[in-house]
Amino acid sequence: MRNPIRFRLPRRLDEFARQRDGASAVEFALVLPFALLLYFGWFEATQAFQMVQKVDSTAETIGNLVARTKTMNDVAITNIFDISTAMMTPFPSEKLKMTITTVAVEPDGKGVVHWSKANIGDALTPAQPYAVPEELVFDAKTYLIVADVSYDYDALFGFGGWFDDITVKKSYTFRPRLSKEIVWEN
Repeated sequence: MRNPIRFRLPRRLDEFARQRDGASAVEFALVLPFALLLYFGWFEATQAFQMVQKVDSTAETIGNLVARTKTMNDVAITNIFDISTAMMTPFPSEKLKMTITTVAVEPDGKGVVHWSKANIGDALTPAQPYAVPEELVFDAKTYLIVADVSYDYDALFGFGGWFDDITVKKSYTFRPRLSKEIVWEN
């Protein structure tokens, strides 16, 4: 008489090896964490890239708007800062720091702050020295408008600290377009 267990076991193992009912579910369970990590990583990188573009546009815009005027005052600079915070939408504007500085540059290359205004924090002090890059020094006394913008980016997903503490800074330098200098009026 044959042992029924001995003959059924190989047949059952063979049937088990041919089963494919749960293979897709197992593969999906193995791939899902990597797919989610990739998706959220790309999402975060795209958000950061968009924020960098907006900081760049904001710095260029505030410098360009100031360069197109002959005089500047508190109302005008506040309006420019308000426009610029709207440009940062959908990112929170509380983390946007902007400074507009006009610099008088002597022919010998020494720069001095003419006036400076900031939306948050302290601006540069008038009459303090300002380092001017050599390529922006000309033969005669000139004035420059320097627009500095920085933004502290907070990632939606931390990813173990990879996207924490990102500060983007952008600076543009312009020359006044309608006059030799931009006068600050109180």
